[in-house]
Amino acid sequence: MSTAVDLEGCFGPARGYSDTAGWQAIEAVAGELPADYKEFAAAYGPGVIGKFLCLLHPQSREPTMVDMIAAMGPLYQVLVPHKIPYELYPHRRGMVLWATTYEGDSCFLIPRPDGTWGIGVWFRQWAQWEEYDQDVPGWLASQVTGHLEIPGLPLRVVGGFVAQD
Repeated sequence: MSTAVDLEGCFGPARGYSDTAGWQAIEAVAGELPADYKEFAAAYGPGVIGKFLCLLHPQSREPTMVDMIAAMGPLYQVLVPHKIPYELYPHRRGMVLWATTYEGDSCFLIPRPDGTWGIGVWFRQWAQWEEYDQDVPGWLASQVTGHLEIPGLPLRVVGGFVAQD
């Protein structure tokens, strides 16, 4: 995971939103989520990165992460079943929605057979699926710093984190 200094440089100081225990309901079905992701989400909580990417959190006020997954999951399965190559939570070991964008894109944690997790992004406007092998905090920080440029995710243009809850 990126160091606290790296993350503070990209997102400002962590606000200590929660502990890392709020994921039990999701993990009971999906499996244990990556510790670096849970630590990042616990440190920053729900909010917006770069005025574009909305981070979800299971302990946020309405809508919660579970609420968003319940609302959006069936749409992905019906609208784009052949583009997204994995089952979605609440399927056992299904991928987990952890962020959305203001343009309707969606970011998922993808469970790998070896017990690790990857990142998958459904780019709605292009009807395209992309995968990344970085951890969530590193993937976000590398975009904000300009080390990773992903068309359609303009996180480095504005950067920063704004709490939403």
